[in-house]
Amino acid sequence: MNKERIAKLEGQVNSLLELLIRAYAKFLFWRPMMVNESLNQTISSEERGACFKQLRNWLYWDFILELVKICDDSDERTPSIRQLKEALADTETLQDLKQKYSRRAPLKGMDEQTAQYLQKQEEAELRSEFDEVYRRFQTSSDEIMSSSALSGYQTIRDKLIAHNELRKTDEGYVFFDIKTLYLKWGHERKLLEMARTIIDDLNLLVRNASFHWESFFGLETKDVCSYWQVSTIDGEKQNPSIATEPL
Repeated sequence: MNKERIAKLEGQVNSLLELLIRAYAKFLFWRPMMVNESLNQTISSEERGACFKQLRNWLYWDFILELVKICDDSDERTPSIRQLKEALADTETLQDLKQKYSRRAPLKGMDEQTAQYLQKQEEAELRSEFDEVYRRFQTSSDEIMSSSALSGYQTIRDKLIAHNELRKTDEGYVFFDIKTLYLKWGHERKLLEMARTIIDDLNLLVRNASFHWESFFGLETKDVCSYWQVSTIDGEKQNPSIATEPL
């Protein structure tokens, strides 16, 4: 087993999980600004709507940039789903991870023959479990890398966030029009949830670990609601058109 390579992968997955947690914190903070109707009504009644919308847009595009980096950053120094997908495609690396995942300490308190039998049985079950998780990871990572939403957000990153591309039209030079990508509000949430499923599987495959999302969401939601002075993030009344409204 290449311990140095495995240690590097463990560090990359742990860092990717931290980046995902940071992205979720941004998403949860921003979401009431978008969907909580009572919050928006309060802001409008206080004549703070213009600055509120500006802040909402800044936070949204910052979140989109983070999400694209998590999924598709190609810099070998930066952890991403793409980078780790390529790393796990190496047969030797995958076998090392499978061996680590299924390895168990010898059982005690019973005769040697029984202990060896039970240990081998458990390790066989764990190898089968590893294969199942890896197949799921392959399917979901293929899906996210080929998704139209990720492709659209990559285009926005390249043409409007990381760079400011101008295009010549009959009226003159204009910035790239994101309406041509047919993205809608809500696509970012679906992409984020897909990324969470994939990174959870990576965390299991590489680090034999899991993250307690329920506790995180509970604490983060409490802080966000306290900040915005709302009872729930989404609010009792939501804009029904938000899921189909274009960017």
